[in-house]
Amino acid sequence: MADLDREIWLAYSTGKVLVGARKVIRQLKTGSEKPKVIILANNAPETLKKEIEYLAQLSGVPVIVHNGGSLGLGRAMRKPFFVAAAAVMKEGESSITEVVTT
Repeated sequence: MADLDREIWLAYSTGKVLVGARKVIRQLKTGSEKPKVIILANNAPETLKKEIEYLAQLSGVPVIVHNGGSLGLGRAMRKPFFVAAAAVMKEGESSITEVVTT
């Protein structure tokens, strides 16, 4: 998980990451740009998880489940709050797309 946290931080600090479930859902529904990957907290509400996973599947976007929960996902991006979902739009210097395939 430390590797995943490092890749999330690199993507957040050098690329473009949308933070928050509402923004992720809006991007999947209406966005012209498709996210590279979606990161979901393992303790996100079940209805939210299902909706994001369904929309991601329709869009062909891979989903990573972060085992640290919403607090751990927030901490990975150095945020002082809980984060249920995030969408990596541009990975920057991170290799988060390679973490997905392994």
